[in-house]
Amino acid sequence: MNKDRLPIIFRYRIVWHILFWIVIFLLYSLSYGGYWGNYYEEGMYNLSLMPVRIIGTYILIYWILPKAFHPKRFLRFAIYLFIHAIVFGTAIYLTLRQLNLFPDHFDYSKLPFIYPEKIFILLITNYGVPVMASTVVIFKKWYLDEIQKQKLAEEKLEAELSFLKSQIHPHFLFNTLNNLYALTLIKSDRTSDVVLKLSGLLDYMIYKSNDKFVALSNELEILDSYIELEKLRYNNRLDLEYQVNGKADSHVIAPLLLLPFIENSFKHGASNDRTNPKIRISIDIKDDSLKLKVLNSTLGDMKKDLALSEGIGLKNVQRRLELIYPGSYKLNIHQNEKEFEVNLVVFLKNE
Repeated sequence: MNKDRLPIIFRYRIVWHILFWIVIFLLYSLSYGGYWGNYYEEGMYNLSLMPVRIIGTYILIYWILPKAFHPKRFLRFAIYLFIHAIVFGTAIYLTLRQLNLFPDHFDYSKLPFIYPEKIFILLITNYGVPVMASTVVIFKKWYLDEIQKQKLAEEKLEAELSFLKSQIHPHFLFNTLNNLYALTLIKSDRTSDVVLKLSGLLDYMIYKSNDKFVALSNELEILDSYIELEKLRYNNRLDLEYQVNGKADSHVIAPLLLLPFIENSFKHGASNDRTNPKIRISIDIKDDSLKLKVLNSTLGDMKKDLALSEGIGLKNVQRRLELIYPGSYKLNIHQNEKEFEVNLVVFLKNE
């Protein structure tokens, strides 16, 4: 992980280690000095014990503690911890006995070379140092693991969204090129208009829709262009109503989110109805939400048609809604013998 991305408490390791030991020294010296009323003696005692505390602490956090994070090594960790505590307490006792700094206050030389009761007392009063250091290490590991999990989740989300968007592009292009091909077969004068609008759509899809959110007004312009393309294809045979209510200026939306619902109404609805295809599209924009309603006539089982064709556009947009707007959208799809209806509500964000 990049060092600059870590919280300041986890940077500058040497500085924080030095500060930790300064705090430990002051904590023990001032607390015990205040209790016994002899700050100088306690300060010297604690200064003499610093090498033992430092060595014992680093052995625990860098050699013994890592074994606790492996389930298969936990028993070994417990055994090493028990041995470490005994050796640590004994080292504290032997250091004080060897130095015997203030015999007038307490003469360690009169005690046996190994004195279990005193070792146990010194262990209780001093083992808090490696325990505190271990607590910091455990917290740091937990915190960094959480950051790493979050980073991996974000990367996975971005990868999935990119994959879904990459599927939308060729799917839409394939359908539109089919429309263009049909016009070229009949040598329609409208072919140039289709090419112009298609180039505008491709420009938006390739270069302008890579952001997570785009201006809602831009997204509506794309819908307008797409619907115009479809109107050119159907001429007067299509009974189409399209309206947008509300102001889109201050809102943003995920790019190419609405288009698949409208596209499916043409591909799986109007194109299958050879008599009098009908499509009703309405978009209502409120202060904090957008409501899309798409209704189209259908002569067959449109849900079955979507399933057989894998419904790439519709499936992708449903998944994108789950990823980008979790808990902030409502999607309902209804069908009867003659009509297929989609109702989508998305709670929008402001620019």
